[in-house]
Amino acid sequence: MTTTVEELRREHRWNQAWALLPYGLLVVACGLALINGSGPHVLAVVAGFAVWHWWFVLAHPQWPERRPWLMAVYFAGVLGSTYLFLRLDEAFQLFVPACYVLAFVALPGWYAYGGLLAANIPLLVASEANLTSLLINVAIITPLAGLFGTMIRLMEREAIRRREVNSELVAVAAENARLSRQAGVAEERARLAREIHDTVAQGLTGIVTQLEAVGDLPPAQARRLETARTLARTSLAEVRRSIDALRPGPLQDARLGDAVRLAVTAWSGQHDVPASFTVTGTPVPAHPEVEVTVLRAAQEALANVGRHARAGRADVTLSYMEDVIVLDVRDDGAGFDVPAAEGFGLVALRQRVEALAGSVAIESSPGAGTAVNVTLPAIGAA
Repeated sequence: MTTTVEELRREHRWNQAWALLPYGLLVVACGLALINGSGPHVLAVVAGFAVWHWWFVLAHPQWPERRPWLMAVYFAGVLGSTYLFLRLDEAFQLFVPACYVLAFVALPGWYAYGGLLAANIPLLVASEANLTSLLINVAIITPLAGLFGTMIRLMEREAIRRREVNSELVAVAAENARLSRQAGVAEERARLAREIHDTVAQGLTGIVTQLEAVGDLPPAQARRLETARTLARTSLAEVRRSIDALRPGPLQDARLGDAVRLAVTAWSGQHDVPASFTVTGTPVPAHPEVEVTVLRAAQEALANVGRHARAGRADVTLSYMEDVIVLDVRDDGAGFDVPAAEGFGLVALRQRVEALAGSVAIESSPGAGTAVNVTLPAIGAA
């Protein structure tokens, strides 16, 4: 990227140099004309051309590429000014080579070569033009100027081509770096999932097993034991959900609809609550991050129903629309006051969905059940 910026700066400096060259030749020729005895009216003509050139070339450097017809008007003005210069004093023959340069600066493509030939017109019609100077300009200087201008344009095209290739290489390198980071993140998440599974999850499983094996106890101790069992089971379920959140799990080998259906079926069996699952629209593959987010949203919403709602039924709908995927999870449970009950699970769900330019809407009130609506853009699969 630094190289590309430096090339652009160097190209800009060269363009500025070519654009300023006529001023240098004009100052020299004007000085010789004044020495030869030309009056102050020469300065007025020179100043007029200086303003003309500044307005069309220096003040609006984008015009040569975007407004060729306007630059044709500019070049006609250059030729007219050159004719006036030659009529005023022969010293302005020094300025004629600037017309060759300006033909390539102002005119695009093959028009520049027509401008190159037209640059000799002021010499042809100026009465003071010397025949020898005219022949030198037409037979020698004009072809050399054309050859030089062609070489400059070929060099510019090659510089542009190299800059475009460098830009493509930079873009490819950036994409490779992004993919490498994604692969590294995925690998680290998988490693964490394995570590949690092999340590915390296994330890909690052992605790639950040991607590289940405890025999009859006095009522007070039995209540504490049951509390410990409940905490252990809940913690184990949370750890397993965390493991699932670290790796796509069901989506590795199943479509989104199948994965959500499995999650609904498993939840219904675990909590002994009837649950239905419906798919509307035409299912289409979505980006993995979108599908994982929808699945996690369904799991989180159902987990909240199981923990808090005391529902007699839950209904899950997955809708494929033209440009969005919508998940609806409804229950007929106890409901809650939404503004006062934003727990970590809902906050994390909102953050994850909003990171993909989606939205989460929750409708609930005490005794009226709960409806969770998750909308995500239907970003296509890579």
